[in-house]
Amino acid sequence: MSRPTETEIATAMAEARRLRAAGEDSHGLARVLIYLHHRNAYLSSVRDAVEHYLHSGQAEHEHALLVRALDRAAARQAREDDGDGENPGLG
Repeated sequence: MSRPTETEIATAMAEARRLRAAGEDSHGLARVLIYLHHRNAYLSSVRDAVEHYLHSGQAEHEHALLVRALDRAAARQAREDDGDGENPGLG
């Protein structure tokens, strides 16, 4: 499967938010899409930090950036696991 274009992603996200706001997401597909979109964004920042760290010769500053990215991802996951942010994208 090929990667969707930025336009396709934006269109799908707008429709997902519309469905959630209108209460028309009876199967939870829009909620799952919004959740996965947000999760992908913060996990991408971790991936970027890992790549930068590895390409920097594992420098101390880049290590600190990587640790912070991991901490932010873990905190976000904990908030999601606790139910905080029940309606992502609707705020």
